[in-house]
Amino acid sequence: MKKSLVFMTLVLWMIAGIFAAGKKESAEGTRGGVTLTVLWFNDANESDVFLATMQDYLQANPHIKIDLQVIAFSEYEQKLKMMISGGVPPDAARVTNNNISTLIDSFLPLESYIPELEELKKNYLPSSLAFAMNRQNQMIAFPTEATANGMLANKTAFKNAGIDVDEVSKTWTWTTWEEMIKKVIAANSAMKYGLAVDFTNHRFATLMFAFGGRFMNETQTGMNFSNPGTINTIKFFKSLHDQELIPRSVWLGSENPAELFQAGVVACHIGGSWNINTYNQNVKNFEWGAVMTPRGTIVSSVPGGKFIASFKGAAHPAEAIALMKAFSDKEHTSRYVRDTFNISSRVDTAVNYPSNAQDFKVFGDLLKVTPAFTANEMKNPELNTIAIFIRDQVVEVLLGNSSPETAARNVDEKGAPLFKK
Repeated sequence: MKKSLVFMTLVLWMIAGIFAAGKKESAEGTRGGVTLTVLWFNDANESDVFLATMQDYLQANPHIKIDLQVIAFSEYEQKLKMMISGGVPPDAARVTNNNISTLIDSFLPLESYIPELEELKKNYLPSSLAFAMNRQNQMIAFPTEATANGMLANKTAFKNAGIDVDEVSKTWTWTTWEEMIKKVIAANSAMKYGLAVDFTNHRFATLMFAFGGRFMNETQTGMNFSNPGTINTIKFFKSLHDQELIPRSVWLGSENPAELFQAGVVACHIGGSWNINTYNQNVKNFEWGAVMTPRGTIVSSVPGGKFIASFKGAAHPAEAIALMKAFSDKEHTSRYVRDTFNISSRVDTAVNYPSNAQDFKVFGDLLKVTPAFTANEMKNPELNTIAIFIRDQVVEVLLGNSSPETAARNVDEKGAPLFKK
């Protein structure tokens, strides 16, 4: 009997302990004490900078903790998809414009959590904001850093030809660029080519958008690659290859355009803002810098970037969105992009970069004049499914196996069924 009494007493103590723990957990939940699961990937030092940037927020909100999970980029989207399909998405995650395209229906719209969202939208570059909208025109992510395509120039080579590329690039067109680049090649014995363009639709689109071309129709509901602007771009691109102003070894081979630029054998590179960091570290034998991309019918870049977003089914959506909102405000954005060497997605930031400030300004200025439709096209999931086919059709033209008109028509026919589903 005594043993039974002792046993019953122990059971009651255990139940009381469990109940007390439950009450404590409930009280913490009432106070809002939560640990946010945040997924991140690194291009360089972004996860460390994110935590450092948000220390003041965490100190001001001691009930919020961050469980930062850093995933290799090669595994990142697959990890996100697994968590979402398993019903346990992270509270927040760093995502790219490509992730938004492939996971667009999984993101949590922000409107019901942020009453002043319409005012906040005004702080962002139009192209960055366009990426952050879903099919229902709801904002689903905060832009945190922007990327841009543009022209990087060997300034020493231009100087040897008597050309101040910083000055002429303020107003040059692709026609005047072509005239000047022939003089640059003639004035530099080691210079073999005028322009290198990465072997991607993304970089080809830099020329295409400038020439007034489009992948799709005005409403992004169908293909329209056969428009005059795109046809003219393909013709111009082939002409530059035929004149050997562009090395055939990139689009018709396997050479790396960034390596050609760094070697000093190509005068200009249509690359991305991320090349600034690479060239800052590697180019020692000549002066280089970002310059405005030549005008076609307009001046345009191809935007991209990174964002922070939450997901439908997240455990702590309100706290996650509060963290995201703080991270993407003017002060925190300025710190983050300065310390990660990126371009701000906001229009109201003045970032004090430790170096290459003018190069970042040029790419930022390009984004300010880049139409929002460029982002809407680049994030379109149907278009992305035929990206390689589009690139291959351009290659067929460069090889002389197809005409620009035929290649463009092939793209439209390939893409048409995707928009009828």
